Amino acid sequence: MNISTGTKGRTAQSHTSTATPTGINGTMNDKNTAVSKGGISPEWVFLLVSVVFGYIFVFVTPPFQAPDEYHHMFRAYHVSMGGLVSSKAGGISGAQLPVNLGNTVINVSTNLSQHPNNKQKLSDLGKVMHIPLEPEKTVFYFFPNTARYAPVMYAPQALGIFVGRLLHIAPIFIMYLGRITNLIVWIALIYIAIVATPVYKWLFVLLALTPMSLFLGASLSADAFTNAVAFVFAALIFKAAFGGGAEVSTRELALIFLAAVMLSLSKQVYVPVLLIFLMIPVSKFGSLKRYVAIVASFFVVNAAMACSWFFMSGDLLVPLREKLDISPQRQLYSITHHPLDFIIAMKNTLFKYSSDVLTDFIGKLGWLDTELPAYIHVTFWGLLIFTALCENSSDIAVKIKDKAIAAVAFVSTTFLIVLSQYLTWTEVDKNIIDGLTGRYFIPVATALFLLFYNNKFHINTKRPLFGILILSYLAVIMISTIAAMITRYYL
Repeated sequence: MNISTGTKGRTAQSHTSTATPTGINGTMNDKNTAVSKGGISPEWVFLLVSVVFGYIFVFVTPPFQAPDEYHHMFRAYHVSMGGLVSSKAGGISGAQLPVNLGNTVINVSTNLSQHPNNKQKLSDLGKVMHIPLEPEKTVFYFFPNTARYAPVMYAPQALGIFVGRLLHIAPIFIMYLGRITNLIVWIALIYIAIVATPVYKWLFVLLALTPMSLFLGASLSADAFTNAVAFVFAALIFKAAFGGGAEVSTRELALIFLAAVMLSLSKQVYVPVLLIFLMIPVSKFGSLKRYVAIVASFFVVNAAMACSWFFMSGDLLVPLREKLDISPQRQLYSITHHPLDFIIAMKNTLFKYSSDVLTDFIGKLGWLDTELPAYIHVTFWGLLIFTALCENSSDIAVKIKDKAIAAVAFVSTTFLIVLSQYLTWTEVDKNIIDGLTGRYFIPVATALFLLFYNNKFHINTKRPLFGILILSYLAVIMISTIAAMITRYYL
């Protein structure tokens, strides 16, 4: 394995609710227990499935077999040392780190990624357990695809890594500690989101527990934090827009601002998701003057945060596929002077990769080399659409205006995702866009599915049978996923 460069995505080859919270951190009443109004609470189904199967994922997934996981390890370790901004050496972004971090990567999972016939050797796991950290022996490691990520995205992993450093344990155990703390924070944030939202509680559960989403949550990937913060932000907006109460409280606004800033710092392509803030009606702010002031400050603050980090880390932007003819500057020139070529590339990508993106969204694990049974993808998409159509409340109406905002947020985010891959991952003059994968759309999925909300189709999700069926289905899906992972990596 070449630990100086990473692999990313795919190349051309290859207001009534089911469980009403009294507040985000407040105590829950008797209706918000594991059994609510005769049904099983969505948040407790999520908690049970995510804890049980999340920890299994942590240890079943071989080391560094989530997308770019060893680069995430390097960046998280750097953050645990207080490294807020990465540096450059020889024109490539990275940081000075213990040499045995890389030695562990090289020796533990040799030639596993993109080689589905190769298996994880337990003897290799045993050997790297005896590789000491030796933090005083350092070397400059390259991790160009994660070097530009803001440190907030690595706070959960860095916490576990910091503890491991204090304990002077081997790098392989530090990696597992980072996975565990990342999972804990991911679970906590998603749980908060499910409790907070007055609509689509079961949809939030299903979106959070796709095999891909849980797999990322149980890894060192920075995507786990980004996805969780996006869910929290959407839930807080839905609560403010569709929940009860005359006005949005100062505390609620502070939480919305905090979640938005975290999302703005995570990945700038998700900044358009913040447009759903406009779903909150003017009446929830008390006056038009206050509404204008808060909306203006919201977008100014988040634009400032996103731009500040973009320019602070701008020097760290380097070609991620150095052996190919990739140039963001030349691609931008092509877009501005030959826009039709870019439109044709987007059209070609849509026709060639749309089914793969849908598959990846549900779950194509490892480095996009671990297939899941086809029935998982078909049934999960069917259940997502069914739930989006039928999980509703008679006293909550999502207006056309709200759906229009959600649509603009989704389309704008999709455009930025595609544009980023065209600029940084696609060869100049190529008529198809490389690197597009389904997991990039997890943070904006709540906005997409809000378009399905209606009051015509309805199913009583508070019935015990509904919760039991969802729990049983998710258990089957997770067991099947674990079986696929064990087969892929060990058998």
